[in-house]
Amino acid sequence: MKRTGNIKVVVIVLLMAGLIIGYYIYLTSGSEDGLPKDEDKIVEEMTVVQELLVRADYREYPSTPVQVLKYYNEITACFYNEEYTDNELEQLAMEARSLYDLDLLMNQTQEEYLDELKNDITVFEAGNITILRSSVTPATDVEYFHYEGRECARLYCIYTLRSGTVNQISKEVFIMRKDDEGHWKILGFDLVKDENDGGETE
Repeated sequence: MKRTGNIKVVVIVLLMAGLIIGYYIYLTSGSEDGLPKDEDKIVEEMTVVQELLVRADYREYPSTPVQVLKYYNEITACFYNEEYTDNELEQLAMEARSLYDLDLLMNQTQEEYLDELKNDITVFEAGNITILRSSVTPATDVEYFHYEGRECARLYCIYTLRSGTVNQISKEVFIMRKDDEGHWKILGFDLVKDENDGGETE
């Protein structure tokens, strides 16, 4: 009687072990990195915009003017190059405005900013224009100065816009100001006029 009880225990343990091993194989089958298939599918289906928004939830604020501008350009490229839902566009817009100085934010409400942004996106779509690349001033060339007792920085970015087979170069100057928390915020930006600006073809 005692031996029969032991056999039952062994059989039950073996069955449970088999179920656990089988379930593990099911989860990891078809996944090269060992992730469960469902998680692997989620990663593959995530868009560029969704990846940026997910990263935005836990990333630290950029520590230098150059890093702020590079992140701003990453968001801007999403506006004009990627597909997204209306809700995702609003989240992107909020993320872009989080990089703005308080004085710049006061110039437009969130709604006004979003309306103007949508108009710009429509213009880009009508002209089949995308942002091919952006090049930010090297950290060593950032111009630091003080204005009204506040630390400021001036830096430049060159954007290459593509419409069909034509590339157009656009250069902008950005002024940033450090806020009370030590974060560099975009105070303003403007197009730099260059006599040599013009289209180039590839």
